[in-house]
Amino acid sequence: MTKTASLLAFALAVLFGASAFADQPTMTKASTPTTASKPAKAGHRPLTGTSTLTAIERSGVLRVGVAVNAPFVMHDKDGQPIGYSIDLARRFAAAMGWKLQVVEASWPNLTTGLRTNDYDVVISGLSVTPQRARFVQFTDPVGEFDIGVVVNRNKFAHGGLADLRKRAHAKVGVRKGELTVDFARVALPEADIVEIDNENTAVADLGSGKLDAYVAEAPLPQVLEKVHPDKLRALGNEPIARTAHALAVRPNETGMLRVLNAWITYERASGWLKSRNDYWFNGTAWATEL
Repeated sequence: MTKTASLLAFALAVLFGASAFADQPTMTKASTPTTASKPAKAGHRPLTGTSTLTAIERSGVLRVGVAVNAPFVMHDKDGQPIGYSIDLARRFAAAMGWKLQVVEASWPNLTTGLRTNDYDVVISGLSVTPQRARFVQFTDPVGEFDIGVVVNRNKFAHGGLADLRKRAHAKVGVRKGELTVDFARVALPEADIVEIDNENTAVADLGSGKLDAYVAEAPLPQVLEKVHPDKLRALGNEPIARTAHALAVRPNETGMLRVLNAWITYERASGWLKSRNDYWFNGTAWATEL
């Protein structure tokens, strides 16, 4: 697997010049299967009318679509997938006795890959919206998250969200294909919103001053400030919005949806979902894995 830096690793190493099924999932990239050690495009299964649940039971393999989005989906030092969403995927596959195949896609194509059967379910920090619900079917929520802002200290040394709102033509980065695009436009109407495909690029542009600010889900703004307080500043406890996340399956996949919802209910009651939420969103110990 190519050593593409995860978001935080990129911030640490580049941006600022710093020098069994549940154990290790297969990682591929969306559209010809190769070995697990080198990411490739995922095998595309034609939609035959067989339900997703039946197809998985026959093959014994659960294909999970993801897109890099710290701390939901990242790569560790060895290029292996880690993150909150990866923990969910591993836990669910293990509970069902299935082998896990993680299929990496781009954010703009994440739900498209689900509809074209590149994978069986999306587990990737995907926000629930009525617009997306026209094309996919969401499970019960697995969490709610704040949308925050992190700024370049040299470009915006003082002030909060209200001050940033007044700044005409401030260059504010957002990830293309994410709900943060709409939230940023509403919250910062005077800003120039810059849509960026790759989050590593966005963070690099923020650190260099090419961007004045970057809009992202918590805890990323706070993590970036903690790593480089001299370069970046999170705008305190001033979220611009709040969103709910869920898993997604194709429309009419009622069997798969029923199983996923039962698993979410079970793990919420067991306390496991809360423990994973605390680990990934209320601390930064995971940064040592990057």
